Amino acid sequence: MKKTIYLILVAFLMVLGCSKVDDVAVVSSGENQLKSARTATALGVWDDNAGVLRTSLWAPPVVYIAPAGYPAYVASNYDVMAHFGYISPEAVTGAVVEFTFPHIEYFVPHITKPSEYRTYSVNNLDNATVITCTADLVKGMNPMFCFLVKVDCGKGNNGLTTFWTDMKVNGVSVKGTIKNKVFACN
Repeated sequence: MKKTIYLILVAFLMVLGCSKVDDVAVVSSGENQLKSARTATALGVWDDNAGVLRTSLWAPPVVYIAPAGYPAYVASNYDVMAHFGYISPEAVTGAVVEFTFPHIEYFVPHITKPSEYRTYSVNNLDNATVITCTADLVKGMNPMFCFLVKVDCGKGNNGLTTFWTDMKVNGVSVKGTIKNKVFACN
């Protein structure tokens, strides 16, 4: 009898979405992972798809000069700086690199050296969902792809917003086991 009541209670909590699941990776592929996040991604912690991609989030710098063609940088206009370190298995000329940011308002690339300069385009000027660049990749670790982003904390996000979900090189996802990046809007 106790076991039956326990199973019914667990099933009830799962149906209501009250289960304590900290790992977004347990979400089945049919579920909406954008709504499944339970905690914000920590700043300054590297998340790795070993030998392929390293990611981390950082607080935006206090002072930065945006590249030509982008608006002047004001630190208070950005929420987070996202870093992506891609480790290419081979040298690739003209690789199309895409970053999926489903919930950002705008971005500016964070470039600290001329070797990091890349030209980025977006698929939608009103909602920078996919940021794309064409780059020549070296075999091994490439210069970081870094973005300062303003997260879209608009209605329907319940305080937590999933703002990054994938990185692709020539149409192939390199995300692997890396979790979606989540921002705490409150």
